[in-house]
Amino acid sequence: MKSFFRKFRFRPELVGYVGVEREFFLLDSDTGAPIPRSADFLRRVHDDKVWTHELSACQVEHRTAPCGDPDTLRANLDKGTDLGRKTAESMGCRMSAMSVACEDMPLDVYPDARYRKIAGVIPRETLLAACRVAGTHIHIGALDLDHAIEMHNRLTLFLDDLIRVGDKSDGERIRIYKVMAPLWKPVSYRSRTHLFETARSQGFEQNPRDCWNFVRISIHGTVEVRVFGASDDADEVLSWATLVAQIANG
Repeated sequence: MKSFFRKFRFRPELVGYVGVEREFFLLDSDTGAPIPRSADFLRRVHDDKVWTHELSACQVEHRTAPCGDPDTLRANLDKGTDLGRKTAESMGCRMSAMSVACEDMPLDVYPDARYRKIAGVIPRETLLAACRVAGTHIHIGALDLDHAIEMHNRLTLFLDDLIRVGDKSDGERIRIYKVMAPLWKPVSYRSRTHLFETARSQGFEQNPRDCWNFVRISIHGTVEVRVFGASDDADEVLSWATLVAQIANG
């Protein structure tokens, strides 16, 4: 149990700070179809601290730094969107913040050992679901594990409201996500021990990244909300971040 708890790295100086992860599809400029060129994008973007890959080779992800105020977060979002668009254009394609891709999209997986292993064992239906959805994930910094559990439980109480506010696809993204992650529903943790028992029963006691709940405690010392659709609108993302922080802080 202690080894599980040590996997979470809390940074007290970042309590209440907000970070955002945004997933984008790379599309063919002519047809608008997803194209598996994330490796090419990441070679060109020249900023691997804030841009990274996803399971689908048709997606890239932008990560902001932890931000202590809305103006800093907005600046991070705007800078990332601008860099991503310019990089995609340099490749002759475009970057799109769409929440759900077409059913006949390529199922190429980014050339990462963990992703290849996942793709090799899951059913095709699950792989397709994982590749088709993109979203915006909001992180809020916690003091320690007990504080993270408190925030997690508050956010879980408002899950339906958060899903409604973050819906950009008439519920399609959420429906497909549930195909990918049958254990999507977060539980309210009664204690650290209950968190560990849940991790063991859901199979993420060895790696908390394998928790696919809509609200989860991240190894980065944050509570992460994963219900929001894809967005390149800074005002929209800021409104989601503000809502998450208000609920988490009670």
